[in-house]
Amino acid sequence: MSWREFEQKLVGMKGLLKKGLGEMGFDAGRGVINWFPGHMAAVSRAIRNQLKVADLVIEVRDARIPLSSANADLQPQLSGKRRVIALNKKDLANQISCL
Repeated sequence: MSWREFEQKLVGMKGLLKKGLGEMGFDAGRGVINWFPGHMAAVSRAIRNQLKVADLVIEVRDARIPLSSANADLQPQLSGKRRVIALNKKDLANQISCL
């Protein structure tokens, strides 16, 4: 198979791929590149399974970026749970943003 045929096959498969966990949507004319390794997907599945039986979740976020360091993929599962949000690296954060 030539590079051109391979590239056309990848571009054709792009329409079949779902946007979501793992796909960053990067396409440099050579097809979609997936930056989400298999071990990370396995851990995400394990966390989702554990969340089904958890009564309380302790969520650790970066104090420098507390809103954007939340795991967006897990927020739907976390919305119905009681949780404690711990801020990590508070000593590195801007003191005003930590109040």
